[in-house]
Amino acid sequence: MILLLASLPILLSAGALLFLKQSAVRAGLIGLLAAAVITLLIDPFRLVPLAVGDAVLRGALTTLIVAYVLLGGVLLYHVMRLGGALEVLSAATARAIPDPAHRLLSLVFGVSVFFESATGFGIGIVVCAPLFLALGFSPQRAAFLALLGQCAVPWGALAIGTTLGSELSGVESALLGTWGALYSVPFILLCGAVALVIGNLWRPLGKRALQVLCYSALLVVVLAASSRWIGVELAGVLGGLAVLGMGILLGRQAALGEEKQEEVPFSLLLHALIPVMVLVAGLLVTRLLPPLQAWSLGHMVFVVERFDYALPLLYHPGFWMVLASLVGALVLPLARGQLPAALGQAGRQWTMATFAVAGFLCMAQVMYDAGMVRTLAEGVTAVLAENFVLLVPFIGALGGFITASNAGANAMFMQFQASSAQALNLQLEPLAAAQNAAAANATLASPGRVVLAALVTNCGGQEDQLMRRGLLLVLAGTLAMSLMLAWI
Repeated sequence: MILLLASLPILLSAGALLFLKQSAVRAGLIGLLAAAVITLLIDPFRLVPLAVGDAVLRGALTTLIVAYVLLGGVLLYHVMRLGGALEVLSAATARAIPDPAHRLLSLVFGVSVFFESATGFGIGIVVCAPLFLALGFSPQRAAFLALLGQCAVPWGALAIGTTLGSELSGVESALLGTWGALYSVPFILLCGAVALVIGNLWRPLGKRALQVLCYSALLVVVLAASSRWIGVELAGVLGGLAVLGMGILLGRQAALGEEKQEEVPFSLLLHALIPVMVLVAGLLVTRLLPPLQAWSLGHMVFVVERFDYALPLLYHPGFWMVLASLVGALVLPLARGQLPAALGQAGRQWTMATFAVAGFLCMAQVMYDAGMVRTLAEGVTAVLAENFVLLVPFIGALGGFITASNAGANAMFMQFQASSAQALNLQLEPLAAAQNAAAANATLASPGRVVLAALVTNCGGQEDQLMRRGLLLVLAGTLAMSLMLAWI
């Protein structure tokens, strides 16, 4: 009964979204109300009303971090769409990688992984989802293809979640990255195969299987080698670039003899790339150059001392996305007559998406403060103690799903996983790596990432379908990871 009560908010919100086809806003609110009622009325999760209010406020503050990204993402999408930049970039992509299958795998495993690794916060979705739209995919297919690009989140945001996991577990980050690349092999293979199925490019089967294997192998090898000998911070960036380079090479060779795409004028391509270049340059210099990083972290910081909360407005990716949008509005030939209406639509989309994310994050915070999340992990572990290794990835995936953050999931569960491994005399390194990788992979299906993908493809109201597909993929990858962990 205690385990059922602890899981009830998650079950109710997921059921409302997946089976009752409620909106993400309603589903999140249902989960939050259930968590609040349980913590106010039922032992052992009882909290005083003030503590419940504090948990909701902490969840709302966390929502600000996500909302900043959502705002920048929706603005950048509409500016680049109205300015014609998306059509130009899609034409340039088709020219650079003429073969459709190679192009699709290069975007999922290359471009998306690069942006997510360099920036984090779902920026890979923001960049790639509009490109998939411009390449002719329907909004729902474009959204899910963009989600598949979240296949290397352990190295996202310069591996900040993996670094935190290393600090909490005492396992070197290089080992977490190397083991994590190994455990992610089935998940990455699945993402590549599903991408070709979604793109209706899975025939001939043998040829496509070989292509998925080649792209997945290159990504995994570069992720593992870079984590081991260069550092986890740059492993995802290097992996994405390596895959993109191979895609350009193989995609051109595969299209030899076919009719070539029309050349995109360099000046037109340069104008279309300016917003993206502003975004990438701003993010990289504030993360790789210590003086600029310190300056951006120390100026214009929104602080709530009561909750030990700080949001550096100039360092956050949302700032650079908004700035890129403003620059794009100046340099792109925007249809200015359509801009006000488009911005109004963007504002409405952003508001609904923010409320949807807020419901789930506030629910997660209430559950965490009340001990419901820990009760779930400990209860399942107590029931199947001798098979604990099989549960490690699923516990990590639970954290990744409800927080939409590798770092958040590691903050929830990494110390618990490490202490459990030591109590059971199990090898710590592979278990900590499985927690880290499974948590990161599960963010693909999390409400925060699903809402973001739906937002930038304008397919709001279809989050249930996106999440259902994502959960099936995450469960399959987590199960494969669990079996690998047991075997190792």
